[in-house]
Amino acid sequence: MQKPTVDEILGLMAKKLGGEEKIPKAIQYAKTVAPELVYDVASSSKSSVGDPNLPFDAKTSTLIFLAVALAMKDTECIKTQLNAALNMGATKEELITIIKIVKHAAHSSVIGYAEPILEALSK
Repeated sequence: MQKPTVDEILGLMAKKLGGEEKIPKAIQYAKTVAPELVYDVASSSKSSVGDPNLPFDAKTSTLIFLAVALAMKDTECIKTQLNAALNMGATKEELITIIKIVKHAAHSSVIGYAEPILEALSK
């Protein structure tokens, strides 16, 4: 099988995200400056959220990616995965639930980080 061109990869990304304008600017710039980065992103995607053998459907995988991007505070990934999720039919309820779950996880982590304080106070 022949390796796809960068333009073919970007075409697939545009289809997944709902339009060329929704492809992250960094990837658009990489097309001419460092096309190997576009291949790296495509390869990583194919072996993770794009793996046909995943136990999740494409929308669920994208929602997981969106949740992780939100937890990492990666604005560009949040926008990109939101576009993909919406393009796949994500509902308002699904998106609000992701926010609630990530918010809970973020707030719960404070207890874990506070272990030294709580330990000191328990003595």
